[in-house]
Amino acid sequence: MAEERRILVVEDDPAIAALITDMLADADYAVDGPYATLADGMAALAAHFPAGAVLDLSLRDSDAGLLADDLENYDIPYIFCSGSERHPVIGAHPDAPVLTKPFGVRRLVRTLDRLVH
Repeated sequence: MAEERRILVVEDDPAIAALITDMLADADYAVDGPYATLADGMAALAAHFPAGAVLDLSLRDSDAGLLADDLENYDIPYIFCSGSERHPVIGAHPDAPVLTKPFGVRRLVRTLDRLVH
């Protein structure tokens, strides 16, 4: 069962990961991560089921497609974050919200609040 306010963050850019983590903490979310690789994100998901996730599309070791698949299998909502709105993973997951970098705090929190509540 998902922890009510825990959000999995998978982002390989340390500066963006820190910013996302701070945004979520300021909005009273507990943050699991950040994780920089698909493998670490998948391990974190297997260890604890979050209420939602924020995923960078392009990670150090792969794209986030397999992790998005697993999140969908567990009915865990997620947001993609990307520098581009054109990525093959987006096409494979057309219902997932996409926040184009850079994005603001309000947009991230509002989108996540809508998904996890």
